[in-house]
Amino acid sequence: MSREYPDSPRVGVGVIVWRGGRMLLVRRARPPSEGEWSLPGGAQELGETLFQAAAREVAEETGMAVEPVAVLTAVDGIDRDAGGRVRFHYTLIDVVAEWRSGEPVPADDVAAVRWAAPGEAERLVTWSETRRVIRMAADQRTPPSPPAPAAGPRIRRSETPGRLMRTPLGRLIARPWLDTVTLRLLADWLFPMSRAWAAAALAGGDLGRFCAEVPIPPPRVRPTAWLRSALIQTDAARTRLAEADAAWQAALFGDGDDDPGAEALVAAEEARLDAAHAFSLNRLRFAAFARAHRVAPCRWSVPAPEEVEARHGARLADPGTAYAPPDPAPPVAESRRLPSDLGREYFLRLDPPWPGTGGPCWARVFEPAGVKDPPTVIHMHGICVEMDQLRVPWREVEALWRRGVRVVAPEAPWHGRRRAPGRYGGEPFVATAPLGALEHFAAHVRELAVLTRWARRTGRGPVGWSGTSLGAFTAQLAAAHSAGWPPEMRADAVLLMTTAGDIEAVSQTGGFARAFGVDRALAAAGWTPELLRRWAPLLDPLAPPAMGADHVFMVLGAVDDVAPFACGLDLARRWQVPEANLSIRPQGHFSIPTGLLADEGPIAAFCAHLAGSGV
Repeated sequence: MSREYPDSPRVGVGVIVWRGGRMLLVRRARPPSEGEWSLPGGAQELGETLFQAAAREVAEETGMAVEPVAVLTAVDGIDRDAGGRVRFHYTLIDVVAEWRSGEPVPADDVAAVRWAAPGEAERLVTWSETRRVIRMAADQRTPPSPPAPAAGPRIRRSETPGRLMRTPLGRLIARPWLDTVTLRLLADWLFPMSRAWAAAALAGGDLGRFCAEVPIPPPRVRPTAWLRSALIQTDAARTRLAEADAAWQAALFGDGDDDPGAEALVAAEEARLDAAHAFSLNRLRFAAFARAHRVAPCRWSVPAPEEVEARHGARLADPGTAYAPPDPAPPVAESRRLPSDLGREYFLRLDPPWPGTGGPCWARVFEPAGVKDPPTVIHMHGICVEMDQLRVPWREVEALWRRGVRVVAPEAPWHGRRRAPGRYGGEPFVATAPLGALEHFAAHVRELAVLTRWARRTGRGPVGWSGTSLGAFTAQLAAAHSAGWPPEMRADAVLLMTTAGDIEAVSQTGGFARAFGVDRALAAAGWTPELLRRWAPLLDPLAPPAMGADHVFMVLGAVDDVAPFACGLDLARRWQVPEANLSIRPQGHFSIPTGLLADEGPIAAFCAHLAGSGV
């Protein structure tokens, strides 16, 4: 059958060849796509299977050996001449293949070849159908299997939630209904009982002090045996955690050259995590109490405008240097290494470059096994999230690690080991608004700069920042303010998930703020919208991203009410984030992270961009 002006469509094959996080592109040397970049492929021959055709076409066009593994999709390629006659008509079946051997050399009807990260491939390809196929392939890319864990003692991680979310039931869970339920549970149950638990942790078993810290007027609280027992048990759990943490620090950061050995190190971490998990779950004892006594979600301590002016007025006068990294940067201490199912793990500790935000900055490092000079991603968590205090899977961390990325996961100010006495994790950020936000970002953005410097000095791979919710707000502020930072403190790319570019909208009209009653607390303390807007230069990412728009990736929820979707989309448009780097999902603030367990496409694209030639 003639290729030109055929009597019927010809069956063709397009091949998405993966080599790590990059895919193969070829530049056509003959019509109908002469001079254009596309996927390798061509016509299927009589008696040849689809996979055989795919392997043959790649070999003929590039000289490489590949292994076809799956059918991805099918598209119609129809080209008409000036008179409207069909000159070419291919039904193209796109096949996913893995590189096996050889280096690509242009041959047959190919003028040039290159490897490209998915985002770069989309920019090079002109045909919209091929761009769609590239996006689909990136979204469905299965990360390589991690190496088998070493024998012996190690920290074990559970991937059960990830497996569940990749089932039809998981996709049903990751829907907007989850956001409504989650927000109600946070406002009506988790935050009030956490407030009572934090008061109990400070009370030392004393009922009067507990009532004062909640606060609840004493006549309203009956000194029942149950309540006294709950206070005693909470204090005991706090004491056990303090003891376990002291032993943990001695084992992992202790002076001297004598390494306790993997078994002792893992035992110290397991004991600390057991104690932290038990202490954190102890708040459940106060669920019924908080509900019955209508405990507020947080203990308000909103400062007067004059107090905020005294603390941050000088920074506001010169926003260009408001987030200047510390000079000299504080040293970063590294713990001994722990073997784990994720390769190996260890901890970092540095003195906070901004005082008053909860003591040393701690970060956990997840280092993949068998990967030389991997990319590093510093991933920042959302508000009230304390992963290192609970026995739960590290969702985004595992998605990054499976793609050969070293992950640094710092604890944000007032979270985890940095929790303020008498407060639960993240409470001061809300309770002292707007001072809490100014203090938090002043500390965490600078900590991010120091950790980036550490990452560059301990590896040769590129460095990215990623964050969810509050962590994304930190990353985008760093992106907007880091143009003048030393090069070793700047990131190569950034991934922002469930974010917004207008903190005032988040704190005034967002669902999370409404659950706390932030707007009412601010008004009661004398804050007006005009006074709040004055601090926007320190809270909103007003400048363009220092790494350039092509290196910014965003995941937004079309029904996000916590970080309002319109504000996130406005930031994407203002920063001119490429459409290929912008993922808009029919989900909300809490269903997006859950949905990423089932479809890690945006994380895969970010990792491929970071590891490939895109940076």
